[in-house]
Amino acid sequence: MTRRFAPSVNAGSMADIAFLLLIFFLVSTKMETDYGITRKLPPPADDDPTETIIKEKNLFKVELNQLNELLVEGHYNRNFGP
Repeated sequence: MTRRFAPSVNAGSMADIAFLLLIFFLVSTKMETDYGITRKLPPPADDDPTETIIKEKNLFKVELNQLNELLVEGHYNRNFGP
């Protein structure tokens, strides 16, 4: 019985072909460029800012001390922290 060898492809020039294809596609591809913001921005604010009135009922007060104790709306939560 005679052994048959499978034909093989010379892969020496495959890397060259892949490199040339990579260079070709990099050179021939058109890159899109950004043109910036397409919206009109509001004018800059005046130098004299107006006072904003915030109602007391819309505030959520949270305080943290050096012992990592959390005071939320006047109540301590000692389970906070590492």
